Amino acid sequence: MKKTILISALVGLATACGPKYVQPTEGSQTGFALSFFRNVNATVSADENVIVSPYSAGVALSMLAEGAEGGTRAEFDKALNGSLFKAVDLGSNDTVAVKSSNSLWLDDDFSVRNRYVSLLQKDFDAFVDVLNFADPATVQAINNWCSEHTEGKINDIIDRLSPDMVMILANALYFNAPWENSFDEDATVEDTFHGRAGEAKVQMMARRAKMKYAEYEGCQMVELPYAGGRYAMYVVLPPQGMNADSVIPYIGETAFETAMGMLSEREVILRMPKFRLEASLVLNKTLQNMGIKTAFTSAADFKGISEMGPLVLDQMKQKCFIEVSEKGTEAAAVTVAQVRLTSVAPDRKPVAVMTVDRPYLFFIADKENSDNILFAGKIVNL
Repeated sequence: MKKTILISALVGLATACGPKYVQPTEGSQTGFALSFFRNVNATVSADENVIVSPYSAGVALSMLAEGAEGGTRAEFDKALNGSLFKAVDLGSNDTVAVKSSNSLWLDDDFSVRNRYVSLLQKDFDAFVDVLNFADPATVQAINNWCSEHTEGKINDIIDRLSPDMVMILANALYFNAPWENSFDEDATVEDTFHGRAGEAKVQMMARRAKMKYAEYEGCQMVELPYAGGRYAMYVVLPPQGMNADSVIPYIGETAFETAMGMLSEREVILRMPKFRLEASLVLNKTLQNMGIKTAFTSAADFKGISEMGPLVLDQMKQKCFIEVSEKGTEAAAVTVAQVRLTSVAPDRKPVAVMTVDRPYLFFIADKENSDNILFAGKIVNL
């Protein structure tokens, strides 16, 4: 009986002969992040909030890509914009917690190439464990790892392992940072958020201060740095009467960098909601729309992982958590991939007023390394 392999981390696999692999031109991780966000948004309802971690997805995809060959590898590289997300120092310290953790879980009946395991340990600092996938305790062990590396924010990414599953790849990302300048809790009041599904009462934070602010193509954009200055949240508010989905298709790398370059210090009166949200997405359709198609078929080539094949991507899944308050932001993400074995122009006003009381977008990015967008989101209902 043929075994079904499950690689839990981000994207799928399989085995077959295909075109010779050609090393792509290296692109930016920002390009991948924005493409990933756009493609995820295209798969959900306009009335649905979107919270994703492009960084976590990029790491998981990169680990899987390193085991792909031929045309299958070429599809991964194109979707990743020619870049790989390897283990790097994200700048965690006593004030700001930012950590990315990787793991490889193998069924004790599955044979994997030593060089692939060594590569994941060396380039991705991956934890590797061999377990009996037929034992229900294996599911708990994987979920415990996810919980441990997200500080208990994401506790259950795997529901069950069918008897034919043999491998799981996983990335866990955790972020917790106070604002460089916190909001005054006494200034937070109940107000109305005008969502697509109707009006809702929310706790609206408020602050008046000098901030980096810009207006681009009718959108307002403000930078909210976290302590230490390396990371910041960028809040993008579309014009009154325009929904967020009308903006997202145009957020490409060039537009994003242009808007970022227009940010300049201004006196700003900012009002925005505090919130806590969770999201869970199956990313198969997103990946296919980004060009990763062969990995889901019997034509997939993952001989770099194992001679036991062919391997086929079964499912890729991501769970995210985020809480934004007067003090700062806490966010977490886990990405897994299941695989089977088969036969803005500047404003002239002295004070800018930005009231985030309707659908908006946000990005949490590394200011020192603009390639790293850790989280991205569309908030349409609260």
